Amino acid sequence: MNLKLFVCALFLNTTLFAQQSKVENEIGFWLGGANYFGDLNNGTSFKGMGPAGGLYLRNNIGSRIAFKHSINFGIVQFADRWSKNQFNLQRNLSFRSNIYEISSSLEFNFFKYIRHSVYRKQGMKWTPYLSLGVSLFYYSPQGRYNNEWYDLQPLGTEGQNDPNYTGKTKYNLFAFAIPIGGGIKYNVSRYLSIGIDIANRKTFTDYLDDVSTTYSNPLSLPDADKGIAYRLADRSGEVGAPINQKGKQRGTSSKTDDFIMGGITISYTFYKAKCNF
Repeated sequence: MNLKLFVCALFLNTTLFAQQSKVENEIGFWLGGANYFGDLNNGTSFKGMGPAGGLYLRNNIGSRIAFKHSINFGIVQFADRWSKNQFNLQRNLSFRSNIYEISSSLEFNFFKYIRHSVYRKQGMKWTPYLSLGVSLFYYSPQGRYNNEWYDLQPLGTEGQNDPNYTGKTKYNLFAFAIPIGGGIKYNVSRYLSIGIDIANRKTFTDYLDDVSTTYSNPLSLPDADKGIAYRLADRSGEVGAPINQKGKQRGTSSKTDDFIMGGITISYTFYKAKCNF
């Protein structure tokens, strides 16, 4: 029995093993950027792009289908002063947020993606692909005032700390998203692959930027008009006439926020041998 195991292990790095192998798992990492789209960035600006990266495991099922499981991190941010919209410029809000995400996606390869050189004539060593999945992420928007960063959710900048009066409750810092994207894979060698991957996350929250509905009465904020919540809820007075009007539009709740992550991928393939004795 020991001799059989030794022979099986010996064949792991041979062409014979490559022909017998059916299961291919890749472990890799990626580095790139993250960008947010929402109530502040209601266009397609990339001025607030932040760094991003992650680790992933890809299970290749044949040459067309793969499942990818990822752990990702990114920083998203934006400021109304970067907008060309007059309302945004007057509103003058800004935020940043770290995003921690776990996700699983199904990938469909356009070409028959073959990583074994002995089978290369049956397919391609590179392929574009599409991906669709689901993710759970944690975020916590922050605002900056007098060179100090404050967590915005506990402050209830739209009156969430006084739900009996405003009818608004605090938003959850955990949210789901649907990553929709694609990329290109290229097999450099039997074990090494590189690529480009990018996916937009259609989220189920409108508070990635802490902005969604209307301005609240200062009395519904912690410490009323004397506290930091008031300073961060309405910053229009820093650039012009203050809005400071209860019920006036602050954001657009009819559409949730999105964020995009993408970058360069590098992976190493592990093969599972099928030795039949």
